[in-house]
Amino acid sequence: MVALADDYPIPSADVGDADLILAEEKDLRIYLEYPRSVPNTELGEPRTVDRERLVVASDLFAPDLPKMSILAMHSCWFLPTIAERPDLVLARVAGYDRAIYGLPAEAHPVLVSLSDSTLIATSKLSHFRTGRYCPYSSWKSLWDKLLAWLTRSDRTQISWDPTVRVSFGRDETLPPDVETRAFLRSSEWFSGQVLFGIERNRGVVEGYQSEIDHEGHQRLRPVIRSDCLAEASMVFAYNWKLTGNPMSKRTAFSLLDYVWSFQQSDPSSPAYGLVDWEKGLHVFYGDDNARVILPTLTTSRLLENDRWDEPVLRCLLANLRTTGLLGFRMDRIDLPDLVKNGWMHYRDTGVVSLSPHYQAYLWACFLWAHLLTGYDGFLNRTKHAIEMTMEAYPDWRWTNGLTQEMARMLLPLAFLVRVEGEGRCFDWIREVSNDLLREQRPCGAIGERLGDLERGQYPPPRSNETYGTTEASIIQENDDPACDLLYTTNFAFLGLHEAASATGDTGLRRAEDKLADFLCRIQLKAEDHPYLSGCWMRSFDYDRWEYWGSSSDVGWGAWSVETGWTNAWIASVLAMRTVNKSMFSLERAEPLRAQFGRISESMLPTDL
Repeated sequence: MVALADDYPIPSADVGDADLILAEEKDLRIYLEYPRSVPNTELGEPRTVDRERLVVASDLFAPDLPKMSILAMHSCWFLPTIAERPDLVLARVAGYDRAIYGLPAEAHPVLVSLSDSTLIATSKLSHFRTGRYCPYSSWKSLWDKLLAWLTRSDRTQISWDPTVRVSFGRDETLPPDVETRAFLRSSEWFSGQVLFGIERNRGVVEGYQSEIDHEGHQRLRPVIRSDCLAEASMVFAYNWKLTGNPMSKRTAFSLLDYVWSFQQSDPSSPAYGLVDWEKGLHVFYGDDNARVILPTLTTSRLLENDRWDEPVLRCLLANLRTTGLLGFRMDRIDLPDLVKNGWMHYRDTGVVSLSPHYQAYLWACFLWAHLLTGYDGFLNRTKHAIEMTMEAYPDWRWTNGLTQEMARMLLPLAFLVRVEGEGRCFDWIREVSNDLLREQRPCGAIGERLGDLERGQYPPPRSNETYGTTEASIIQENDDPACDLLYTTNFAFLGLHEAASATGDTGLRRAEDKLADFLCRIQLKAEDHPYLSGCWMRSFDYDRWEYWGSSSDVGWGAWSVETGWTNAWIASVLAMRTVNKSMFSLERAEPLRAQFGRISESMLPTDL
């Protein structure tokens, strides 16, 4: 006998003593789901979860789901109750797919045995498809076991097609033009799901939040960031280059016009030339400024337009003059501090930041700018900082994982090859890429690896209580089978592409090809959730072959969709591969050099 919660999240029918007695007389097994009332059981008012995860608390589902296995019911509703020996509980626990610190004192029973023949669920376990419960294999095991118990049979099997799923299986044959198709699907996603505004006033939102509601929906993350705007412009520019769509060209123009309105425009301000992280926030990350500069240089080349040359040069010089003596820049500079201290204070500091996450892409900008303008000031301190960083390798400060630092470092090393040719930079690329590619799996995925936890800025939670309280990695322990498309895979894809282009290394090219194949496979299909169709999320489990991970990160959890960092770079590198070009180019060196002297004279009155 099964009573499902058809009106969920409104509790279902009342169950009385007579119902249970009748079922017992007929020797029926009963599964009661999310009832309003049950004899001898106190059920509280419906509540929704706050970072709680579903945890197996008994041996009912063994061996497939041993005790402490973790599943996700996302933002489910449940009825608080008390039970001595529940089979499933909702609890805030740390871990990748098992609760490594056990259960906390506060754990809410979800599946309880009222008797040998009666199970009660305090939430809607049968909502697994609509609610996008995961991992798929774990929910299949759970329901196979429940159905087998109900029917007294071991032959019961259940299967379903997830409403949000990947495009291709691990071993499925791919069409020959799969990369072009993947890029065009991503372009459609950008046009239809994150773009806002009309005509020449266009922008993109940051993406979609990781939290999934009880109906399987995800909310927009309506933050307007300069880096996301610039990165998205590349996608539209490449779309115009590949398809000739004039609307894409116009959108690329309007996005860049919008992002450069975030630039500090007062020549008397020490922040002059810097680009705000969010308009009006007055926060300046060198890394985020770099991811405005790099896409702008790319897009302006694709559109064959010089309208952003002067803003780009101002931004390069503004970041250079706030870079310290040793070639490192403070990770973040806020306007009040900049006004108080003046830009020369930052130029004259001896700050050291052995963190490619924060430093590497600005170094890449400076190296590229050196070759575009001929100005040695972009080169000397940058080379010194890269040398210091590589001498310390692998003892770097890491942000969400050590592999992401390796992935970030490939781009400036590739550009250094463009400056120096063969030499130590080749050895550095080989050293970093060899270590990074030790984590590349046969399917092409690059697994995450943590460094020394004491060097981690956002390591995995070290207790149940700290789960979901700050930014964090998507794995709990090394060898958890996840790859990070927000911090590692996306930048590894660009880094491998540029390193292979700069060095001609066939091994790097093969690794890039494998990664491209993998990314095409895991691009999302979602007819029931079209706002996700064609995009990539943050955390992918390459063993389970679905999006899954430790979702402890308070802002960018396992199912977050980042417009700029993740989707724009993956799509743009696919486009680069389609047109057989690297991002690096000196095509626009002449017009940039023509303006550089005048701008540098006004911004650098003293030698750098």
